[in-house]
Amino acid sequence: MRNETRTISDLVNAISEEMTRLDYKPTVLKQYHIVWNKLCKRAGVRPANDFDMEFGMKFLDEAMRAHQKHLNENSKHRWIKAIYTLADFKRTGILSLRREKRGFVFSEVAKSAFQKFTAYQSAIGLSEAHIRDTCLYLERFSKYMEQQGLDNIAGLDSWLVQGFVNSLAIYELPTIYHTTCVLRRALRYLYAQGITAADLSTVVPKIRYCKKAKIPSAYSKEEIERMVNSIDRGNPRGKRDYALILLAARLGLRASDIANLTFSSFKWDKNIIEVAQQKTGEPVTLPLLNDVGEAVIDYIRYARPKSDVPFLFLKLNAPNDVMYANSIHHTVYARLKEAGIRIPPGKKHGPHALRHSLASALLEHNVPMPVISEALGHTDIESTSVYLKIDVARLRECAVEVSAFCGGHERQFGGTR
Repeated sequence: MRNETRTISDLVNAISEEMTRLDYKPTVLKQYHIVWNKLCKRAGVRPANDFDMEFGMKFLDEAMRAHQKHLNENSKHRWIKAIYTLADFKRTGILSLRREKRGFVFSEVAKSAFQKFTAYQSAIGLSEAHIRDTCLYLERFSKYMEQQGLDNIAGLDSWLVQGFVNSLAIYELPTIYHTTCVLRRALRYLYAQGITAADLSTVVPKIRYCKKAKIPSAYSKEEIERMVNSIDRGNPRGKRDYALILLAARLGLRASDIANLTFSSFKWDKNIIEVAQQKTGEPVTLPLLNDVGEAVIDYIRYARPKSDVPFLFLKLNAPNDVMYANSIHHTVYARLKEAGIRIPPGKKHGPHALRHSLASALLEHNVPMPVISEALGHTDIESTSVYLKIDVARLRECAVEVSAFCGGHERQFGGTR
């Protein structure tokens, strides 16, 4: 994002310029600006730093209520997408919702070096998912170097590296951790190849982050059902969204795996779904539940655009591109908001949150951990054990009576019986 971005209006101008540069259709830009112009009028000269998803959704709620005509499902979807896109651009400086279609774009200052590094990662057998994440972090780094006026990566120094690391403060801890890990490996590679004169990987701080320390985001069974039941299935978008949300809520599929579902994934004669997990590369077989199967059939028959592509879920607007993980994440978020479900700051709100919610529900029904691990496609039961943190009922069983613990130790704690 440009350094001169000061107000929300400047932010809108910046994303407009980027969309024009990437050859977005004028009709698409026009649809986005219907919402953005209202936002700029409402925000006035408020600084860009005041804008985030919470601010945007509050604006949308008020704007939709004040709108003279009732907005249909498609219009609501476009309005929410406009805010989601702007918030994502403000956070990352790039149009990530279109990234999987256009590929990653490294700035010229680092293009050749980073392409060699990603090719090296592929050659040593790292997964496509890992390389894709690597490209995301390096794309941000290359953009930062360009913004700082560096014209040759050979001139990279510790100050620029430290400046980029400091710029990561706007992200959540997991993103900072993974970005610094990738940055360290890339800088080590650049030095080994003689591209930089010094090993700048030593400048990158080591971030302490333990994935197991994080409590998974989960919604209650009642909240999930409220979201599912709020979807209007009388239109194509509703039929599609209902089907993909059930796949996440009932079977715990990740966004990437939902996006990769094909017609051949469904074994109707056996009532199963076979999925090759993108994250782990491991296959998993899941039961084709009645409501899930009926929703998928309803979508295919009455809502899916005519297309020869094998992937199941497509965008409804021409040219009916395949839905990627980001689009599916946005769909779940939009449906949660439309159902009036409260999403506190920092709480996840995509298919992964529905996956966590499924694990929580299974734990509440005393389903054994190995069974949950197999259902979620975990290769290691330790990955599943993190969900114990959201099993409140079992945590209560582990609680120790205060009197039993403190008996005979009142003086140590400065209290009395």
